[in-house]
Amino acid sequence: MKERKNMSPTSGLFFLLPLTLCLSLHPHLNSAATNNAAAPAPTTLNNAAAAAAPTTLNNSTKNATSSLIEKACSGSRNKAFCLSVLKSDPGSKTADLKGLAFIALQAASKNATKTSVKIQLWLNDTEAEPALDDALRACDQAYIDVVDQIGDSVNALVSGANGDVQTWMKVAVADIDTCDGGVKGLTVTHAVELTKKNRTLRQLCNTALGIVRVLAHS
Repeated sequence: MKERKNMSPTSGLFFLLPLTLCLSLHPHLNSAATNNAAAPAPTTLNNAAAAAAPTTLNNSTKNATSSLIEKACSGSRNKAFCLSVLKSDPGSKTADLKGLAFIALQAASKNATKTSVKIQLWLNDTEAEPALDDALRACDQAYIDVVDQIGDSVNALVSGANGDVQTWMKVAVADIDTCDGGVKGLTVTHAVELTKKNRTLRQLCNTALGIVRVLAHS
């Protein structure tokens, strides 16, 4: 685990991550749309054929998008979860494989940031029992590290260092497991809720990891 930094989860890093992701995503989110652009219709087409052409193109584009998303999720531990994450993002309709990896990282980043802020709020609860307080402090550090690691993964993906992305995401999952170990066995509301949040973030990180593995072998 990294040495704790003098920063809060609402610091500048959290606000820079969405900007970094946005700038990085742009060329890759538009790739599929460019590749599937329609060629000019032949002038010999009759009116009926011309009218049908857009529908045919739309179906072709949808099929290509669906096929790419299926490919992206082929290496995921939970394929159904992966498909749900990608299809819920409008950008996936025009993204290439690298763009889909960015989308998965963005989903993980947003989730980790929200949970990190939530943990900070729980730490302000002066009535929390000592065992929970200790667990939350460990999770606070773990989530700060996870957000850092996702940011490092984005930078690595931008530079094409797919191996580094996999390394950072594995470390992120390990930090989530550290947090999970701290709240394990605690039955208070915050601990139960955090266990659920850990499970979701772990799935998001593994989804991104799976997509990057597919990208690395493409």
